[in-house]
Amino acid sequence: MSSTTIALPISSHELDLLRALRARARAAGGGLSAEAVVLAQGRLQEPCGWPAGLPRRSDGGDCFRNAWRIALKPAGLVYVEGFVLGDGGVVTRRAWCADEEGRALDPTWRDGRALAYAGVGMAAEWVAAFQQRTCTRTRFPGVLDTAVQHTRDADRVFTYGVPAPALVALGRDLPPRSSPG
Repeated sequence: MSSTTIALPISSHELDLLRALRARARAAGGGLSAEAVVLAQGRLQEPCGWPAGLPRRSDGGDCFRNAWRIALKPAGLVYVEGFVLGDGGVVTRRAWCADEEGRALDPTWRDGRALAYAGVGMAAEWVAAFQQRTCTRTRFPGVLDTAVQHTRDADRVFTYGVPAPALVALGRDLPPRSSPG
């Protein structure tokens, strides 16, 4: 039995985000960067409005810590790190949560501020073990933080990526390198 893969259309905002990530990865020499990890293991996620009744942090706060705290709640959300194209056209490294349908739910930014998300979903147990190993539990700058990777994690994630058992695949596959973007 053969299967057919249907490529969903990529929005212009997603293309802009992917172009920016590819340019940044090239500027970094093709390796040892958060952009390279997201391009190798990440997925696209549609921005989604924040669910009513779920606690939310104020606009502009600590996205990594906020997303991590929300992901630990019993709401069934997954912690995701990657990059966001904001409403001003600026690409920013961020963390957010994803629901089971692969939609991006940002506990820190107001709805509508993000135009496109590309990130790596991570299992909570693995993120907790990462925090323990890197002594970042009380002040969590994220798994893909350059300083944490270079000084405390010996570039493990930048070299090998997020371990396969720790990946949570939510959202749409990134388009192949040969496609536009």
